[in-house]
Amino acid sequence: MREVELSEIATYVPTIEYDFSIKEALKVFDEYGIYDILVVVKDKKPIGLVSKKDLLMAQHRSDLKVGDIAYSLPKVKSFRSSLDKLGGLFDFFTFSKKPLVVVNKDGTYAGLLFYHVLLHYFSNVKETVYPIFQKLRKYFGEGGYFYSFQLKEAKRFKEQMGTARLESLYKLLLENVKDQIEEGDAFLSIEEGEVYALSHTRVEENKIKLIMEEFHKEFSLLYAEAKPVHILGFCVELKNVKNYEEFFSVIAELKGRLRSVSDISFFIYHGIQPSVVVCEYRGKEYINRVVEKIKEDFSQIVWKIRHTEKEMWEHTLYEMFKTYPYFEIFYIISEKGIQISNNVINPRIRYPVKTGRKGADRTEKPYYKLAKEGEIYISDIYISQATDDFCITLSSKFRYGDKAYILAGDINYTEVHKLVKSYSVV
Repeated sequence: MREVELSEIATYVPTIEYDFSIKEALKVFDEYGIYDILVVVKDKKPIGLVSKKDLLMAQHRSDLKVGDIAYSLPKVKSFRSSLDKLGGLFDFFTFSKKPLVVVNKDGTYAGLLFYHVLLHYFSNVKETVYPIFQKLRKYFGEGGYFYSFQLKEAKRFKEQMGTARLESLYKLLLENVKDQIEEGDAFLSIEEGEVYALSHTRVEENKIKLIMEEFHKEFSLLYAEAKPVHILGFCVELKNVKNYEEFFSVIAELKGRLRSVSDISFFIYHGIQPSVVVCEYRGKEYINRVVEKIKEDFSQIVWKIRHTEKEMWEHTLYEMFKTYPYFEIFYIISEKGIQISNNVINPRIRYPVKTGRKGADRTEKPYYKLAKEGEIYISDIYISQATDDFCITLSSKFRYGDKAYILAGDINYTEVHKLVKSYSVV
């Protein structure tokens, strides 16, 4: 597979010394002419960037040096990499398109890596290396689906079982993907660390789960002595993607989500309302017990609310986290589907949670519609608007006085998985 040194695709922007005065720096810009930014260096090592615009605004300050108004940027040490691994650099540009400073092994300045340069290089070279990427352009904005599958614990498996056996796993995965995608309708490719598929049709969730289940069965038969290897994957509907820039941005987002998944096979359908497919090797016989336990706990919370004065509901729900710490959020909805409480958030949570507000319309949410039928409802896994992470929601209808209400509670999927594992046989 073709490799490239990162410094080879970095753009060399001229440098300026840290101790230059503002007026000296403006003269340097005039000499270079075409540059709007320069790299500020001290002892040949990059400190940050300075723009001509910033210098012009500060030219009346004779006491300032260039280094005083330089702004820092993330640095990345130059390395030699395959194109497949080079794509991971797009993660640096997820939230900002500012360039990265590339340095040599000794920390000296090598160049700037601009997002659009990386994108141009990656898309052009990628097409020559991976034929499937040549076909993407005609699908953008038109239709079709791009699929990616990878093995989560591949490195560990390779160290334990060897390269040849790892290659056999990828072939096994490719065959399972082939089995579930209509023959003649798809283009498939297996590359280092990933199986790709490009199809005109959407592969349904049950077929994705079959890919996982069959892989699990065959892996368990062939490598019973090895620790399980899980499948991670995603699907991107290309009708909603306009170009390569959007495509790689979506892929970076999805791969970011998958990094946090462990001990389970996991597949994401990207879209306005993302959905997921999950599959476990073992512990299935315990899932029903876990579900019943969660329902039992939730029914106790509902009972407590029914027997508490309405003005104390939010306080009571807050207290419930002491007894049922795996819940993430509670909120109460009126019979008409309007949220009448704030989001009551578990205080032990250390990740950002958006504050839900009173008055929010929940009438289109399944946890509102199905809870009205009277039974405790447990949702499928979905991505929470409050946490931007995977969760499930429980909800139940209850009466207080002459009115009906619905209590809803979210559980982060990581907590659900811990509950499932807690019921496993040691």
